Amino acid sequence: MKLKAQFVYGVVLAMVFACCLSATAGEAKIVSPDTESGVTSEAVPSAQLKGSEEKTDSKQEAEETVDTGAQPPESGGEDLEPPEKAPDVVYVPTPHEVVKKMLEMAEIKKGDVVYDLGCGDGRIVVAAAKKYKVKAVGFDIDPKRIKESLANVKSNKVEHLVTIKKADIFTLDLREATVVTLYLLPQLNVRLMPQLKKLKPGSRIVSHAFDMRGAKPVQVYKVKVKDEDYEYYESEHIVYKWVVPWEKEEPKPEIEEYWSPVESELVPVTN
Repeated sequence: MKLKAQFVYGVVLAMVFACCLSATAGEAKIVSPDTESGVTSEAVPSAQLKGSEEKTDSKQEAEETVDTGAQPPESGGEDLEPPEKAPDVVYVPTPHEVVKKMLEMAEIKKGDVVYDLGCGDGRIVVAAAKKYKVKAVGFDIDPKRIKESLANVKSNKVEHLVTIKKADIFTLDLREATVVTLYLLPQLNVRLMPQLKKLKPGSRIVSHAFDMRGAKPVQVYKVKVKDEDYEYYESEHIVYKWVVPWEKEEPKPEIEEYWSPVESELVPVTN
């Protein structure tokens, strides 16, 4: 009987020990799947970091959206360079022989101020300063011509007498000038008439090739220039002169005409 009781007691202890082992094994099984699934204490910082990165990315996207959508402030007109105006005529230099005659016809004297409207490479104002020792101002709208004029003035050492200005000639106040030289087009000469009328009485206007409809010239002179390419030929150039106030002339009927300085008429030289 005593042995039977001891046997039963041992079986009970064995069962209790087995239950304990099962419980321990069950706890281990609960932890093991969780560890494999990644839901551990070490996984929490990764989740937080991922959320932080997403938040940072969202912030950056928001900032980029703001920067992209913002329009830069418009600059005021004073800070912007005004748009360049295209020249009204194609630049064709006046032959030096014609320049000489234009200045002779202008009867330049001490104290005169010469304005060349559309000065090109500055040859007229430079010639006036060198020969007559007077002040001269050249105006042009083309930056390339301005650069050439300044170089011409410098090379001839007449900076103390000649000024070159970039300007629209149709906006100028010409009243300081006593001599005005032109090589434009007939319609442009007419367009300048309201400004030229304001010149001092006795001021002279000289134009190469083109007249000024409605104003009677006091002198018209033809200049023959030997052609550089054909030594046996010469071209003919007309120079017009007016004195302010000019005499009115009935405008001639306007006719459609085509004029090209490159295709100017060549006249045989006769001795």
